Amino acid sequence: MSIEEILDLEQLEVNIYRGGVFSPESGFLQRTFGGHVAGQSLVSAVRTVDPRYQVHSLHGYFLRPGDAKAPAVYIVERLRDGGSFATRRVNAVQHGKTIFSMSASFQTDQSGIEHQDAMPAAPPPDDLPGFRSGKGIFDDAGFAQFAEWDVRIVPRDQVALLPGKASQQQVWFRHTDPLPDDPVLHICALAYLSDLTLLGSAQVNHPEERKHLMVASLDHAMWFMRPFRADEWLLYDQSSPSACGGRSLTEGKLFNQYGEMVASVMQEGLTRYVRDFTPPVT
Repeated sequence: MSIEEILDLEQLEVNIYRGGVFSPESGFLQRTFGGHVAGQSLVSAVRTVDPRYQVHSLHGYFLRPGDAKAPAVYIVERLRDGGSFATRRVNAVQHGKTIFSMSASFQTDQSGIEHQDAMPAAPPPDDLPGFRSGKGIFDDAGFAQFAEWDVRIVPRDQVALLPGKASQQQVWFRHTDPLPDDPVLHICALAYLSDLTLLGSAQVNHPEERKHLMVASLDHAMWFMRPFRADEWLLYDQSSPSACGGRSLTEGKLFNQYGEMVASVMQEGLTRYVRDFTPPVT
């Protein structure tokens, strides 16, 4: 299923939309991929906003596991339409229950002060293997549902580790085929894929324990700073400043190949030991 098909919603009523059924093609995901429902939620919010507003942030909570074999219905609440900002709340519903709740904020084109952190050093993507090489997090079968994306994790020994950072990971990605010149599509596509590898940044220091973890996204927040294209290489510089109590906090900054920071992500995820596993004594 292409990203355009995933993000193409059916309007059922004013402020009510329905996405298509998403069935995983492998055993990697036992439930709906979090980025799938987040991306569709953002699309539904965008559909209710005047085009002069552009999304600049979203904050979402994953409340229940999604049923990958059933469509989700998205109910949009129009909270505010102001002169500069507009706000929407979206509830994604399956089988009569809310599985995801999101607020999104939109802003008209404005100007102000400008600065950004420098893009970190990273090996170029063309020199790195992709997931489907068998050297990434997922094997060929597990990656099948993301086959339209070229995702390349920087090997651990090539990540420029920064002093004081507890856990770091870098990932390059892009959509393999050219996408239409629609900025909203590129933003929603980024929201979709931003959930794929971020929790992995909390697990890179725990290679033996990660296979004994129950992992799931709990919440997801994004800020969009500058225009970008999802079909051009983006560096996802990720870190996990803390893991404790069965949860991990992760953060990511996204840069284009020109060194511009285009988006930022924060996520807390479940990283709890599975039942009957006894962690090693340290």
